[in-house]
Amino acid sequence: MVNLAVTALLVLALGFGVAGAALGALVAEVSGTAAGIVMALRIVHADTLTWDTVLDRGKLMRMFVVNRDILLRTAALIAAWGFFAAQGARSGDVVLAANAVLHNLVLMGAFFLDGFAAAAEQLCGRSIGARDPKGFRRAARLSLGWGFGFGVAATLVFIVAGPWLIALMTASPEVRAIAQQFLIYAALASAIGVFAFGYDGIYIGATWTRDMRNLMLASLLIYLASWWVLRPFGNSGLWISILIFLAARGALQAARYPALAKATFT
Repeated sequence: MVNLAVTALLVLALGFGVAGAALGALVAEVSGTAAGIVMALRIVHADTLTWDTVLDRGKLMRMFVVNRDILLRTAALIAAWGFFAAQGARSGDVVLAANAVLHNLVLMGAFFLDGFAAAAEQLCGRSIGARDPKGFRRAARLSLGWGFGFGVAATLVFIVAGPWLIALMTASPEVRAIAQQFLIYAALASAIGVFAFGYDGIYIGATWTRDMRNLMLASLLIYLASWWVLRPFGNSGLWISILIFLAARGALQAARYPALAKATFT
């Protein structure tokens, strides 16, 4: 809301243009950080907080390691979609535009699935802190189960309403036709990718970030190998490769999950 309000004021009312939009984003980030610090101080009782606690070297290093792993995992994810866009561009401007439109559908499904991933982070993290294996497994099971239900529902919605959504996002008849031709792949991304999102939330909540990072890199290699094999199929092969990437992320994390859970609670 801060971003929206400040950007509207600077861009629409005061005419600052792109610089106003950038400043609005900066003000929003600073406001969010300040609000987070205030809330954190209220939760931990600032009157009893000491610098020794804040600057505890072991905990700081643990935090930096976790963030490093998440950063590398996110870089691999960006690389995968960047490669997808680059290869789509090789098929021409129309295919590139159609893939961009379909990618918006993938992102729409991802917004819903990210909600379940965020819930898994909170619930699984709390169970880890409480040393509650039963609560941890229940949180993981429910987040994955509900996420899968919503993922399938999103896939069905995109299959039915996809042509209408595509028409809303582009006025080009050529782009619409190509996007509808490959719509099924973008629609399937929600149902296939649900476990990738869900296990990401579980792994982050449990701070199994090293394994998450390594499995993401392995999935990236599987994706690139799949694309190499499926190159003769053109854009269809590219979309199938990205679906294999999503499936590999979920499958590898699912396979690793039992051993990590056992090691954590023994």
